[in-house]
Amino acid sequence: MKIKLDENVTVAAEAPPRAAGHQVDTVSDEGLTGTPDPALLDVCRREQRLLITFDVGFGDLRAYPPQDHAGIIVLRLRDQQPSVVLDVLHRLVGQHDLSSFSGALAIAGEDRVRIRRE
Repeated sequence: MKIKLDENVTVAAEAPPRAAGHQVDTVSDEGLTGTPDPALLDVCRREQRLLITFDVGFGDLRAYPPQDHAGIIVLRLRDQQPSVVLDVLHRLVGQHDLSSFSGALAIAGEDRVRIRRE
């Protein structure tokens, strides 16, 4: 699975998906920092990458219908410290086949994941 980490997600978050065999790029490494959300999602579409972000704007199903992209995971964490983000991503990668998020919006919290496909 190809994944893109948004600029608001710690670069340390690359480790859990990479350890599970996924290809991970970051918005920062690609010089896309500050790219408007619709343009960033267009990049993810072209590259067929799942986007992992803290940006709740990507959770708007009207603006970003799940069938139109390779998947979005919005992290909704009370504590956004890197150690918490890493714990959540380790659990997410360990408990879910990330390719199953293709064409879906997933909202990942500390203790659960909600998935919308429509």
